[in-house]
Amino acid sequence: MNQENPLIKYFRKPKIYVTLPTGGKFNPELKTTLLDEVGVSAMSAIDEISLRNPEALLNGEAIKSVIESCVPTVGDPMKLCNIDIEALFLAIQYATYGNDFTHEHTCSKCKEIAEYKIDVNDLLNRFPDIDHIDPILFEDINIHVRPPTLENVTRMALIDLEQKKIIQNLQKVDDDTDDMDIANKFYTSFKKIATFNVDMLANAIGRVETPESTVTDTMMISEFLQNVPTTVVQELNKAIEKITKKPEEINKMQFNCEGCGHLDEVYMEINPINFLEAG
Repeated sequence: MNQENPLIKYFRKPKIYVTLPTGGKFNPELKTTLLDEVGVSAMSAIDEISLRNPEALLNGEAIKSVIESCVPTVGDPMKLCNIDIEALFLAIQYATYGNDFTHEHTCSKCKEIAEYKIDVNDLLNRFPDIDHIDPILFEDINIHVRPPTLENVTRMALIDLEQKKIIQNLQKVDDDTDDMDIANKFYTSFKKIATFNVDMLANAIGRVETPESTVTDTMMISEFLQNVPTTVVQELNKAIEKITKKPEEINKMQFNCEGCGHLDEVYMEINPINFLEAG
């Protein structure tokens, strides 16, 4: 018979409750409080180590692990909308280190270096509410898009890396290599990337409503995307890009130099990488 750990009452507990930008609208499995909030705990030592692993950050495993540890009620983090993930990381910052974090800034006028405090609560309040997205109309069907998930964004980062590798390999090709062989290799690589892009777009579509039925199967939606005019795909990409792009106000910081009084306006991306450095 296992004895209960007498130290269990000292284990981490939620330190802050936050409302997600999407309100969990696209994740019905999400467990929230009566106020539609999720509880967020501080990071453990293992969580911090996970975020220092570049490979785990690139493939999304580190972010997934930390979210599961600090916000266990959200289900599978890879299925969460990426904008919700970004808000949760700020909340984890708050729960771990407190409401303020320090950023070092060099004045653009007098070059004085100083440290400035950034209010996490203020940043959280800047996130927009994403409670409704108009569907895309094609003939007699409605295509409902959703904000990209962490899985989508991670796959896009890997696709981007693949594209850079292709370009690097092209630059390394020597003059003796057969042109047809080069063309075939690059065609295969770019076709693979194009397929990934279609699959990712399919995953960013929540459902397709026809007069007869509602389709949610990702494979069916992917097949649909491969057989519609390219203008439809372009319109869908524009719609998803629009809801993916965060308002500039979220990342806009103002630093007032104590030395010369100059006010600098800086755009600073808050993500899991510089998030850890700020802690």
